[in-house]
Amino acid sequence: MADQLRLAMESIAGRRPYQEDSVLAENLSNGRTLVAVADGMGGHAAGEVASALALETLVSALEDGEGLVAAFQLANERVHTGGAEPGKEGMGTTLVALLLDGDEYMIANVGDSRGYQVSSDGIRQLTEDHSFIAEAIKQGQPEEEAIRTPWKDVLTRAIGTQEEVEVDVVGPSPVQKDTAFLICSDGLYKTLNDEELRKLFAQSVAAQDAVKSLVTAAFEGGSDDNISVVIAEYGQVPRDTPLSTEMLSYSPEADSERFNESALEREGSEEEVPPTVESAEEAFSDGNSGVNSIVGAILVVAAVVAAVVILMMD
Repeated sequence: MADQLRLAMESIAGRRPYQEDSVLAENLSNGRTLVAVADGMGGHAAGEVASALALETLVSALEDGEGLVAAFQLANERVHTGGAEPGKEGMGTTLVALLLDGDEYMIANVGDSRGYQVSSDGIRQLTEDHSFIAEAIKQGQPEEEAIRTPWKDVLTRAIGTQEEVEVDVVGPSPVQKDTAFLICSDGLYKTLNDEELRKLFAQSVAAQDAVKSLVTAAFEGGSDDNISVVIAEYGQVPRDTPLSTEMLSYSPEADSERFNESALEREGSEEEVPPTVESAEEAFSDGNSGVNSIVGAILVVAAVVAAVVILMMD
């Protein structure tokens, strides 16, 4: 089935002044194919270093014969060590990787970058987010309340922020005929919901058109983050009515006026810094709606992650 595989990727800084995402779609020397996205954090000086280093280590480890989980752990070790350098303190990155080996796949992740499977049956999220929002929802917190909290950008796991990391893995599992895997950063799915992702994919003629239309739609939809997506498609996933060609490519020039207006609005104002773990009780004691219902979830989440959370830094 490998001869039916088509790869496509797109990654843009978007409205951010710098790019912290790193992406790859690469055929390894042992006949396997690796598709991955890393979303760095720690600011411009560190985020881009962390994401690039994670992918570089991932490829090197897999080429050396390491398994996917072991490769993630080596990436964690290298990024954590790099975080001790001046100017890179506390750097880290999310990491999601799809490893294709013949007619089987494995997908692993740490953080909140995602992997999806798209087929004639629809779209299915394969990975689980390691974030405060995801943990709160698992504990019964309504999503509409969880996403309004000051902790909405907090990760419970990331590559490089701790000496050791737990890696989630799905597979090995058989690759179904006429299936696509969509790997992306949160700059995509926090603007487009699952059904919008599926529809945009289904309305694209080919994988390369799909990544362009997805990135464009997220940007036009107001995403203020870096936006990255990689698609690996086996066979031909059934398509709907194709999109018009006007929807197929992101053009920063065409949107420069709106970008400049947004920048002017932010000029002169200090960027808000999300609260730290220590300020959790204060963050949920200001009388906002849903406060009483979420305090319990917060305490449970804090116990689950042992008060170790990673704050997304821009």
